[in-house]
Amino acid sequence: MKQPHTFKTTATGFELKSTNGSTIAITKDHKKFNWLAGQEPNRVINVFPNGKMTSSADYKGLYAKTTSTKPMKVKLTKLDDLKFNADLFVPMPTGTVADKFFSNEGGFMPGSNIMAAGAPGVGKTTVLLELLHKVHATNPNKKVLFISAEMNQLDMARYLKRFPHWGQLPILFLSDYTDANPQAVIESTLNQGWDLVLTDSYTEVNDTVKEECNLTRSKTEKWFLDLMIAQNQGKNKRKVYTTFVTILQLSKGGTFVGSNKLKHMTTAMMELNWKGGENSAQRYMEFSKNRLGQVGQKMFFNFEGGVTFDEARYSRDLLNDAMLAEERQKLENEDGAFDALFGELKTNEQLAEEEAIREINGELAPVRGEA
Repeated sequence: MKQPHTFKTTATGFELKSTNGSTIAITKDHKKFNWLAGQEPNRVINVFPNGKMTSSADYKGLYAKTTSTKPMKVKLTKLDDLKFNADLFVPMPTGTVADKFFSNEGGFMPGSNIMAAGAPGVGKTTVLLELLHKVHATNPNKKVLFISAEMNQLDMARYLKRFPHWGQLPILFLSDYTDANPQAVIESTLNQGWDLVLTDSYTEVNDTVKEECNLTRSKTEKWFLDLMIAQNQGKNKRKVYTTFVTILQLSKGGTFVGSNKLKHMTTAMMELNWKGGENSAQRYMEFSKNRLGQVGQKMFFNFEGGVTFDEARYSRDLLNDAMLAEERQKLENEDGAFDALFGELKTNEQLAEEEAIREINGELAPVRGEA
């Protein structure tokens, strides 16, 4: 006879609890783990004596009966009480002008999340892989990782002919683990502790895990975002605050549609595009959101003889913006001075009205010749 159970996530997997209080632990090596991971919340898991499991809706309110009625304890935090390792505030420079573009401190900041969106062919993977290499070349003690869910080893071999200095970059090819458990592969890899991780792409990683591990889309996204947040906080073997640069795919309308959680956890949102039309020679990066640096500044780059950044143009644009800001401030100050000098002057209408009132009150002398 089947026994109904509620289920919940634990640190090692899932816990099934029957109506009589007995529990069943399901770890990742259990044959029903992936099946349970694909179940929607608040489903009742029916366990048969032979080990078979089915699920059904909670028609009898089993979850409500097991819900705690204890009052929730809320702990408030004071900023002065927060304690962080000093490494969190030390940037990872690339040794290029792009450092000024990514943060006011100069480089990638630990524990941050940068989302990079752009049309196919603009060069997202190329320019970001080059920056990944630059970080390691400038800071040999920093560990960098490329997670590729879109390209296989053959695809990267073609890149290597153009960019041989990428040869020592560690790469996790998810296509090598389609018959395994890509979820566990990603978890164990990230747990090694990486300073900077480039992911190509967010959508493909989620789709691969979803299909191979039989998860729903919402569960897959929650798993991946929670994993990124944990790594941001240094929950790995090296206890480093991992920074993620994640490539996003765009919809047909040219926008990325993601969950609110993704938008909230994003430190910076970057767009890569062409100036002057698709496939033009002018490519640029631009932040529409950046909690660590400036927004609205274009960093132009090209692939002539490798990956290069137009430092002169970027510096010139910064100078022009500074001059415009200074001019606006001068105009505002002049407007304020003008108002202070002339703001109290009365209009002709106001003067005429006051004169009429004084005449009625007999305050004005009569005109000559009048009685």
